Amino acid sequence: KLHNFYIIFIFLIFYFYFLFYSTHFLFKDFIELDIYYFNLISMSVLPAHLGRDKKGRFFRKTVPLVPLPDILKDAIIGELLGDGHLRFNKKGVDGKPKPNTNAQLAMTVKSKEYVEYLWKKVYKPICSNTPPHPWPNPKTGKPVTQYHFASRALASLSEIHFQWYNWSNGLNKFIKIVPLKIAELLTPRGLAHWLMGDGYWDNTSKTVCICTDNFTLSEVELLIKVLENKFNLLATVQRRVKSNKEICWRIRFSRKSKNLDTLISLVKPYFISSMLYKLNLSYDNK
Repeated sequence: KLHNFYIIFIFLIFYFYFLFYSTHFLFKDFIELDIYYFNLISMSVLPAHLGRDKKGRFFRKTVPLVPLPDILKDAIIGELLGDGHLRFNKKGVDGKPKPNTNAQLAMTVKSKEYVEYLWKKVYKPICSNTPPHPWPNPKTGKPVTQYHFASRALASLSEIHFQWYNWSNGLNKFIKIVPLKIAELLTPRGLAHWLMGDGYWDNTSKTVCICTDNFTLSEVELLIKVLENKFNLLATVQRRVKSNKEICWRIRFSRKSKNLDTLISLVKPYFISSMLYKLNLSYDNK
């Protein structure tokens, strides 16, 4: 009996030893902890259960509502003021959109480095490891004009969607708006992303402008008030007429030196070097 006990005991030792090491080596290449974000995020942290496999696919099909990191949330707000979108891109069996939304970004070839920066450094926790796609597909033989990527669909993004979109029965789709509480949402980092996405240097007026063509006049005026009241930045509405005769409105910052200095001091810490030209700054400017 004692002999049998020792045999069973030794067998169990080897069994647990094998189980531990096989599990360790099987999964060590599949688990990814975003240490970069754990060091960077203070208040809101994505949970560790957002593990991914080698292809960047998430282990779980559904993810509970979790707070987004501030660095990501600020970027989303800035991009939504530009060409960024949140979309319900899948429908259920009832034909209605599923509850979760994903973020979608597309920019011109000139902004390729910025798109890659967003995907790799900012949106990383909610995106796969598949890099931004060129469009049109190079296989078509057509010149690439854009690069785009989309995040995973998350309930956290749906909460933001509810703030930024109204349903239009006439157009049968969601229309992006400027939330009335935009002053609470926009931060210097968000302003930087807004400028990197849709800002530009106007050589004629010698100042920074922002494309806000898809917003109404009242929405643009609201944004100008927020810039002044929250960031002490002076700006005016610029009326433009598109080639199709449609009237749109843009934001033009006052070119007074102190005003531009204030703007640059606010956003430059969050700019990547390839986007500094939008502030009329060169790569090597300090």
